[in-house]
Amino acid sequence: MANLQREIAYRRRQITIHEEDLASLYGELGQLGFQSEDEGSDTVVVEQRQRYKEALAQWQEAEHSHQQIALYIRQIEDRSRKIGEIEADIKRLGVEEDQVHAQLGAIAWEAYGFNVLAHRIRELCHPIFAAPEQKMRTLNARANAQRGSLMRKIALARLQRLRAHLNELLLEAGRAIAAAGWEEDLDLGRAGGLGEALSSVRRRGQELGEELELHKSAMAKLKSEELSSPKAKLAQSEERTRQAKAVCDVQGREYGRLLYERRDEMAQVWESQLRQITLHRNRILMLQQEIRQLRNQIKAEELEAQIEVERRRIAHLRSSMESAHRQIVSLDDSIADKVRRIEALRAAGEESDDG
Repeated sequence: MANLQREIAYRRRQITIHEEDLASLYGELGQLGFQSEDEGSDTVVVEQRQRYKEALAQWQEAEHSHQQIALYIRQIEDRSRKIGEIEADIKRLGVEEDQVHAQLGAIAWEAYGFNVLAHRIRELCHPIFAAPEQKMRTLNARANAQRGSLMRKIALARLQRLRAHLNELLLEAGRAIAAAGWEEDLDLGRAGGLGEALSSVRRRGQELGEELELHKSAMAKLKSEELSSPKAKLAQSEERTRQAKAVCDVQGREYGRLLYERRDEMAQVWESQLRQITLHRNRILMLQQEIRQLRNQIKAEELEAQIEVERRRIAHLRSSMESAHRQIVSLDDSIADKVRRIEALRAAGEESDDG
């Protein structure tokens, strides 16, 4: 019986496979039928074609909406990532730009100290350089005038602190000169390639700035069209699309099934699908018949097993009845013997009384 159950389970799995293939073939046949301009004259088929058409339109609309939301989110993410990359590039370029500006400031500082700085740059840098330059002159004078004394050590310490702050002043001056575009007034030949480096960072800075502005403008446009909770809407849209696709598949398969049922009227071009559907349907019917036969066989074996059990019970009951009959006969004999003994005893007692 266990083997028969396994045979049934196997055939059920085979039926499931054939049913899945059959559903796919019905769907393909439904698509072919829908692509055909011939709607036919059968009312049932025409109505199912219309239902399929409506379900297909709803699915396509849901799919389009889902793609639009996904595209929006992807564009937002792409723009955000690109803006982040450009800002990081601008930050790295800023470090390089500061180095170039600091070198410009250093050249200007040296020329300022020797009073050979171009007039317009001198006016530009004077508010930056004047006070620290004067302090450095004073501290150097004190340190040179008081060798070995405590005042010299104090002057040198102040001078060191002032020089530590000088880099900020050089950077500030270099930025001012570059912003004014007066770097050509400096003796850039003393720092090989400084002019080219400045031109390079300017050009790259402009390119990055333009690119950043382009992406920010596109991002602003996207933000103006922003959806509330776009990722939640994407999940909802995905679920609607899945449901619409499922309904469309059901309607398409049903349309294909109806077309198959009326296959005598169908186009010869669909012969391959029709033949495959027929094969699967016949195979399913055959497997279902085999399952019914196996179930009947199982029921017959179950009934045979029940009959065998009942026959054993009858034999047991018969054996019990024979044993009971023998016990009854034995008890009857025992009773009869006891009755005879009682009668004998009573008779013996009466004889004693007579004597």
